[in-house]
Amino acid sequence: MKVYLYLNPLQLDVLRHARLHLSEVADMLDPYQNNARMIQRQAIRISEADFQKELKRQFKALPPQLKGLMTWEIFQVEAQKKRPKIEQQMKKGRQGKPAVLPNPESYQELAIARFFARPDNPLLWDRWADQHRGLVLELDTSYPGFNSKKQVLRPVVYGKPRPQADHPVKPFPALFHRPAEYAAEEEIRLIRPLDEAKSSKPLTNGKLVHFYNFPPKAVLSITLGVNASDETREQVSRILNYDVKYKPGRPLRETLLDPDTFKLHIRGTL
Repeated sequence: MKVYLYLNPLQLDVLRHARLHLSEVADMLDPYQNNARMIQRQAIRISEADFQKELKRQFKALPPQLKGLMTWEIFQVEAQKKRPKIEQQMKKGRQGKPAVLPNPESYQELAIARFFARPDNPLLWDRWADQHRGLVLELDTSYPGFNSKKQVLRPVVYGKPRPQADHPVKPFPALFHRPAEYAAEEEIRLIRPLDEAKSSKPLTNGKLVHFYNFPPKAVLSITLGVNASDETREQVSRILNYDVKYKPGRPLRETLLDPDTFKLHIRGTL
């Protein structure tokens, strides 16, 4: 599978040392993933029409011997005395099995990398590549040595329903489902155990970044953002031209704007 990793100019370490930077899943602030505060589910109301319909159903289902001893009118009177219990049974039948959300505690020992399906998404260049000043690595995840036996690499599914704990997509369904509004990102997530990291480093915010080596030959190309500085361009060119692990070189590209539409074009550099 080909994936695209958006980087800001301060993350050239990924290319320089051929190692992915993964964050701890527990550090993510996605409220849906972490089961943040929720409203109560809307209470089920039983209307008079619903109640009468249920009584007719029950009366019709009476054994013949009981129907001969009770008229419809008498049945209604007796049923009114048990109305709270009957309504409770009706609500229980409509609610079905109580939903159980995935437990975020299961993410405590996991790390995540966020890849994407396209290298020309303006939204991602703005958010993940320092407003088009960074770069994008094209990676071949099928290259020998890239994958870990314990990893999960899967595209994110977008929609309105939140995944439940018994969702057929396993493991970690909450990590691979997001609201429909994020669909334009076309994200592909990589989940790995923290204990597989080769090393870790504290960030200025107190959180840790975890390093996972990957084979340099898994890098297929590098694309520079339209706002990339001369310094960033020079550093990337130097890595590709002089670092032996990238011999005989990799295609170096850049993004250019479309004159008529909000579209990015990718062209090779001279």
